[in-house]
Amino acid sequence: MLELIWAGIGGIVGLFLKETKPHHVALGVALGVMLGLVPKANLIALVLVAALFLLRCNLGFGILAAALVSLATSRFDAIADPLGARLLAKPAVLDLEATLIQYPLFAWTDMNNTLVLGSFVSGAVAFLPVYLVVYVFCWMILPKKKAVNSPQK
Repeated sequence: MLELIWAGIGGIVGLFLKETKPHHVALGVALGVMLGLVPKANLIALVLVAALFLLRCNLGFGILAAALVSLATSRFDAIADPLGARLLAKPAVLDLEATLIQYPLFAWTDMNNTLVLGSFVSGAVAFLPVYLVVYVFCWMILPKKKAVNSPQK
């Protein structure tokens, strides 16, 4: 029994130890933040989960970031909902939505919901800054690998 528990803990720790280059960790965290911001009962969340699992990124930090951001999302909804409402009130967005709603998969994205649209746009805007901050942080913190044939002084 103890071996099963130890194997489970080892598997969880393994999620954090795979793909430890700065760009892998940064991509995992940025996708996790975006996933954490978006409401989970739509196609956008499913695509973000698939991207987290299929792209070469750190899965452990991605899941951790998604969980932590999801805990704080209820406080963020007061910002995302008015943002989505303002975006949906624009004629260009309404025209685009009228065109896209004719496709069957677009209805599953719930982009006509102000909260979903505002959260998705906020996550998309936050993606690059989160990626860059985490990348620089990991680049400074993670140990650098030395070249094999480098001359020693």
